[in-house]
Amino acid sequence: MGLINYTFFSHVLREQVKVSLVLPTYSRWNNNGSVEEFYKRGKKYKTLYVLHGGSDDCTTYYRNTNIERYADGNCFAVVMPEVKNSFYSNMKHGPKYFDYLSKELPKVMEAVFPLSDKREDRYVVGNSMGSHGAFKWVLNCPEFFNAAAGMSGVGDVEEMGFFEGRAVGSVANAFGSVEDYRGSINDLKKLAKDLAESDIVKPRLFSCCGTEDYPYYQGTVLYKEYADEIGLPLTYESGPGGHTWEFWDHWLVKIIGWMGLTAVKEGE
Repeated sequence: MGLINYTFFSHVLREQVKVSLVLPTYSRWNNNGSVEEFYKRGKKYKTLYVLHGGSDDCTTYYRNTNIERYADGNCFAVVMPEVKNSFYSNMKHGPKYFDYLSKELPKVMEAVFPLSDKREDRYVVGNSMGSHGAFKWVLNCPEFFNAAAGMSGVGDVEEMGFFEGRAVGSVANAFGSVEDYRGSINDLKKLAKDLAESDIVKPRLFSCCGTEDYPYYQGTVLYKEYADEIGLPLTYESGPGGHTWEFWDHWLVKIIGWMGLTAVKEGE
């Protein structure tokens, strides 16, 4: 695989931003065709956007998981942006990171790199704070993604105690008060209900959490119950584990398979 650490000027954030990418490259071990066929002009790749958690950056996933190997084996691209401790929000006191993520970043990535601009070829996953970002993105922009998944954190931030200090980073800076949060583009309950009641073709949604991961496990269970109550299809699974890279790396493999990003080998 090709690993790229890319820097460009964001007109939304008014500063230089960093994003890491993994792009398919030819290997005689993984490709049966010719080099010329692999690098044919105009080829576009399915893309998995991977959103980091609180206190992390755009390099954290390829340093702590096998995401590069998973992408290499299945021939899809990975885009890993960096948004500080913003909760992927248009911050109450800070930059407009959600506008950067959802409006500017894909346009730049798809213009500069060989990434497909088709809805059926776009996917997103995140862990912890990144799971909030993944679901906020897909619920606000359901026409953009085929599928979205969140690990260890898909839930209501008030129910998980984030306004009481159980989060990395300032929730007040990101969301403001609880009253500001409710009914906003950050409110995953409100967004889920809006999508459930709409006629929009629903993207596929997946959530998972470790059973020893307090308070995230309880929050993910409550959110699954809420999704069932309002009629929004959400696949939910849990298993042993905590808020760790071992858990997230293990579940990345399952999520990639669930999304349908697993390559079909010859003869299958």
